[in-house]
Parts: sequence; structure tokens; C-alpha cells
Amino acid sequence: MDAPELFDPDLWCPLTDRAKRDALSSALLAALDGAAGVRETRIEVGPVDKPYDYTAVVETDVGDLKTPLWSHARAQIFCDPSIHSANRRQIAPGLDLARAAERLRSRLDVRYALETRGLTLTLTPESGVERTWTAERARFRDRTAVTREDVIPKAGDVDLRDLLAHFYTGPSLRVVGEDGEAFLLPAGSEEEGRMVSLCQACHHWEEGSVAVCTACGGPAETVIAARPARR
Repeated sequence: MDAPELFDPDLWCPLTDRAKRDALSSALLAALDGAAGVRETRIEVGPVDKPYDYTAVVETDVGDLKTPLWSHARAQIFCDPSIHSANRRQIAPGLDLARAAERLRSRLDVRYALETRGLTLTLTPESGVERTWTAERARFRDRTAVTREDVIPKAGDVDLRDLLAHFYTGPSLRVVGEDGEAFLLPAGSEEEGRMVSLCQACHHWEEGSVAVCTACGGPAETVIAARPARR
């Protein structure tokens, strides 16, 4: 990516807000070069109290696609001169832009097919996972349904409850089996965003998925850090 200001705080921070958004938009358009249906890109700002909660937007021939890009908290840290520049470079907007472009590219050419059972589309939400959505209307059975199937070819010896929790989307549930045994199915979201691990003991957080807190050794919970949809 030929845009040094997206990685260097000394070049980025003196820019005006408009210049920052223009630089990100141009870099996003370049990163999506050759992708199907792309017409233009833009960067949307966050709410008044968090203007640097940026959202990357791709204008396509059929409508807009959006994904979270950068956060206000990261923007403040990136331009904080009291923090060593080498540490600030690790959260540069250019790094998050590359990840956002990858997410958007994977959503720009999702194929569908009209089959006897209905309309089917397949995509890859994460490495090694194939997701299929099917919308069908079977008039002779008086049945209309939309189903989702996630196929993991090489799941290995994974506990089925953990597997369900990984792909489940919805509010947290107390799930009870026929034998009366119950377990908690945590709330899940399909919002795109950064995956972070939260420590239940010391409240330390870090990016990525970890089972044990690196600060105190306590149990950690992995969640998706996603901004709520605008109303």
C-alpha cells in the first residue's frame, strides 16, 4: 500500500480530518482494484462524541457495502506523543484498512444459484468454513423457509457445544436437554468488527482470542467489538 501517512503517526496526525478520510478512501479504492461492481469508496465518520469511529463504505452497482474501519480510541492513542511511535505504528489506520478491504472484497462477488429447492448462495465467513443460505418456497408442501448451513470440513475433535457457541447468533440462552441437563449458550453477533478477549477477573482486554488472561491468568471471554448500528 503506497500511502506512508496511513502508517506513520508523524505524517498522519497533522492532516485535517477531511484529508485523513480522503487518504483512507483513496487507499481503500486502490486495495479493491479489480473487485467486481466497485464504483466508488468513502469513509463515514462516527457520532459527535466519537468522530473517528470510521466506517468504510463501498459504493457498488447495486448499493452500498459497509464495514467498521477504525475506532476513536485507536485514533487518540495513535496521535498521543507520550506513547512511543513504534508502539503507535502497531495500531496504524493502514493496518485496519487492509483488513477492512479484505472483508469487503470477500463480500463483493458472492455467487448464488436458482435451484429446484430455491435460491442458494455460498460464502466463506472465515477460513475453513463454508456458509450456505437457502431461501425456498415449496408450494406442494405449503412450506416457505430460509435456512443457513455452516460446513467445517476439518473441524477436528471439537466439543459440539463449543462449535454451536462459535456459530450461534442471537441472545444468550439457557439450553436444556431431554435429560434435564442445562448449559449456557452465550449471546452471539454477526456484526463485523475486531475480536477481543475480556478478563472476568481483572477486566484486562487484548486483541484476538485467548482462553486465559495474559495479565492475571484468569478466565477470558472472547467477543466481537462492533459498534451498534446507527438509527
